[in-house]
Amino acid sequence: MLIGVALAAGILLWGRTPQREPVRSFRPSPTPLIPVAKPSPHPPRKVIDLGREAWGIHRVVLRVLPPDTQIHRETEEIRRDGTTRWPWWRYRAHLAPGQNVKAVLGQLVQEVEQEGGVLLGSRPEGVGQVVEFGMEYRGRLLPVLRLRLVPSEPSGPIPRPRVAFILDDAGGRLEELDRATRIGRPVALAILPGLPHSTELARRASGAGLDVLLHLPMEPEDPEKVRAMGPGGVYGEMSEEEIIRVVRSHLDRLPGVVGINNHMGSRGTSDPRVVRAVMRVVQERGLFFVDSRTSPRSVAEQVAEELKVPIAVRSVFLDNDPAPEAIRQQVRRAVALARRRGSALAIGHINRPHTAEVLREMVPEVEAEGVEIVSVRALLHRP
Repeated sequence: MLIGVALAAGILLWGRTPQREPVRSFRPSPTPLIPVAKPSPHPPRKVIDLGREAWGIHRVVLRVLPPDTQIHRETEEIRRDGTTRWPWWRYRAHLAPGQNVKAVLGQLVQEVEQEGGVLLGSRPEGVGQVVEFGMEYRGRLLPVLRLRLVPSEPSGPIPRPRVAFILDDAGGRLEELDRATRIGRPVALAILPGLPHSTELARRASGAGLDVLLHLPMEPEDPEKVRAMGPGGVYGEMSEEEIIRVVRSHLDRLPGVVGINNHMGSRGTSDPRVVRAVMRVVQERGLFFVDSRTSPRSVAEQVAEELKVPIAVRSVFLDNDPAPEAIRQQVRRAVALARRRGSALAIGHINRPHTAEVLREMVPEVEAEGVEIVSVRALLHRP
């Protein structure tokens, strides 16, 4: 009996003993992996911008169109092909009376191809002709500009070809005015700032009825030519505010100025920031700009188009060779261009010994070719 009681008590005590959780083996769960970006075998490709090349073709087309052509820009957009992008334009051009569609088209093709562009196609449309120009890049032909040439209805007399002359580097001597006026035709005098007679010469030339231009010194590519810029130059390292202040200061000292052309400037006219600052002053003063075209990379026409500034572009330099016969040949070249294109702009230098005199002698010859000598303002392209 005692044994039974003991067993019963033991069973009762065991039932009151707290039960332990069974010991379980613990296996740590694997640490979650944070995804690590693997380097791409194909790094981002660089965008290739062919804007400068496209603008070169655009510039040539608008320059070659005869000056009395009514030009309408219908579309402008950015085209892309893979990583390549470039601007594309569509224009309509109504030719002036006397202008022949085929002759203008032939001149356009020749000049565009000299710029490095290609003719992509040409087809008649109504009474006109649609032509498209482009450029070749790494085996691809990229369209750049489509132009519809429309002939005008014949009305009134056919305009004569025209040529304008600018004489640069004035301001050193007051006698330069006499040399210009003896030509007897509306030539323009481009006056450098800061020379001994710049201000007085500008006042007298304007009073004599000549077009007076500020011949603005702009930085050349060749550092050795920087000294030849003269005082008051515009440099690429200047801020836009400094450029604007300098140009305004020159204009304030030259009475009667109607426009600006660049002296040197192969580097300055290739920099859109510099050209834009100069053009802003041209715009605010109601002037025009003449691109002396000292660099094939000039962006002056591009910026003038953007800011709606009237512009003309030099066709021929008269006196890189200052010998009289060499100048005569350049005048005849300008006349031939005017007869072919409808107009031409030639630039010489008033301070070279023979340029003004050769021009005076050749006035009868130029006019006998049926070419009218006009003010540079008559040749402006107004965007």
